[in-house]
Amino acid sequence: MPSREPTHATAANPNPADEPLDVLDAAGNPTGTVKARGQVHLDGDWHRALHIWVVRGDDMVLLQRRALGKDLEPGKLDVSVGGHYRSGELFIDALREAEEELGLVLRPGQVEYLTTVRSERHYPQLNPPVTDREFQEVYVVRDARPLHDYRLPQNEVDTVYELPIDKAITLFEAGQYAAAAGFDAMRRPSNALLHEDDLPSQGRELHAAALKLVQKWLAGELSSEIPEK
Repeated sequence: MPSREPTHATAANPNPADEPLDVLDAAGNPTGTVKARGQVHLDGDWHRALHIWVVRGDDMVLLQRRALGKDLEPGKLDVSVGGHYRSGELFIDALREAEEELGLVLRPGQVEYLTTVRSERHYPQLNPPVTDREFQEVYVVRDARPLHDYRLPQNEVDTVYELPIDKAITLFEAGQYAAAAGFDAMRRPSNALLHEDDLPSQGRELHAAALKLVQKWLAGELSSEIPEK
């Protein structure tokens, strides 16, 4: 069975499995309990996560390919930026994820809230098994820098791709082939024909639904909201 190994370290949290997270109840309310991330995943506790979709031009969206050493869904396509709220963090603090994963420094006024979704994923094949239950706060931001200007830590993100948002939706919904321009963590061109095998084993329908909201936002059909938590 595959084992789960640490993939990202900071001065404050040398082992990402030790990253402290606030445990939520099934309705998304804080319980007052704080646990290490590794234990949260083992126990299947609900916790907060941040997803940011980066849009480019009028109809392009940025996807990341997760590093091969990631504990969950290694080497698979994911939201532009995704991560956890550490214990006690506010939204302004959690924006650090964009800098950690893409080298993208964001301010709260640049990003717009779209929705919050409940995500529940089970990985019985891992040793030990993992249950990942998240309340994912979904945001969108515009960014026009060239693909090669993103700074990707090799232990977090393998490659970033951009492709038309309608192609991204059909990719996540049906595994339909989509040609995408890309650059990898070494800032080398890495264009690809993305397909079914590139998709995560779980959660792809949530990505498709979020991208449809982003599409409505781009068309001016969706006004941003303020998150409750």
